[in-house]
Amino acid sequence: MLNFDKSRIIFALLLMALLIASFIIDEFIASFLSPLGIRFFIVQTIFFTCSLSVPFPIMLLFAFFTGLTWDSIHMAIDIGDDVGFGYSIFLFFVTGALMQGMSPYFSRGRWEAPVVLVGVSTALFFLMEWFFISFARANFIFPDNYWKQLWVSVFFGMVVSPFFFYLILRLSKLCGNSIIIGKEAKV
Repeated sequence: MLNFDKSRIIFALLLMALLIASFIIDEFIASFLSPLGIRFFIVQTIFFTCSLSVPFPIMLLFAFFTGLTWDSIHMAIDIGDDVGFGYSIFLFFVTGALMQGMSPYFSRGRWEAPVVLVGVSTALFFLMEWFFISFARANFIFPDNYWKQLWVSVFFGMVVSPFFFYLILRLSKLCGNSIIIGKEAKV
């Protein structure tokens, strides 16, 4: 059962605002990097870092919202009719559930393994997305710059995730919702 205290609700709403801002940042960054053939998963990175700091039902809500918004934006632009609307809700659910496994480690104030898991989740998201699109097209061929995009996205996710972990810890402290248990957070 969820405990609905005011600080948790405010914290969840701030994280939702951060997820909304990630879509704006993603479109801004993509306009500069797409000519170079680079794709950064800023939305996914922020979702992965947020999913560590909330209970599982809230992570499901975040996965639904993020996946729905992701499909709403990208179905009209990139993919078209190849895959069904809502497939990325499943992708966000799977990778968010994977990140939830690292939540107890993160709640003890440890960032090392969660940073690595952000990279693993980014790679898993990228590979599952390729598989769904390839399965729908019945064409299992990797694009020319696929591996470059994969490794750049994984590296980027692992490099910027400590910044987002720090931001989330500061937001939790600001709301009075401590996500670090067992010791006082020195943030």
